[in-house]
Amino acid sequence: MYLLFRYHNMKPSEYYRMGYGEKQVIRAFMHYEAEKRKEEADKIETMSNQ
Repeated sequence: MYLLFRYHNMKPSEYYRMGYGEKQVIRAFMHYEAEKRKEEADKIETMSNQ
């Protein structure tokens, strides 16, 4: 929920008004985005430790 608000300007009320299928898609996208952000952060950390 925080990532939707912080990075995509989506209010919690907008999310809660969505249908079940829309919420599933949004959650899948957010999990994917979080995974990619972590990979990028890990890559940067690895590069800075060399």
